[in-house]
Amino acid sequence: MAAGANRYVFKVSTLCNGENGGCGCVEVATNLAAAETGGTVGLRDSKTGVTSVFTRHEWEGFLLGVKAGEFDI
Repeated sequence: MAAGANRYVFKVSTLCNGENGGCGCVEVATNLAAAETGGTVGLRDSKTGVTSVFTRHEWEGFLLGVKAGEFDI
């Protein structure tokens, strides 16, 4: 788990319907994304609890790529 991961307030996708059993949901925490609170976004796998931390700029770049269809399969 990333250092300071317990400070993140994670949100689960509404598509998970609050079910973790077998769902394999991804949880995102943006409560520390502002520069004055660290400028980071947490991403957690609900199955393993492993948290990855991204800078605010990395996360914004990822979202731009999603919106542009870069990751469509």
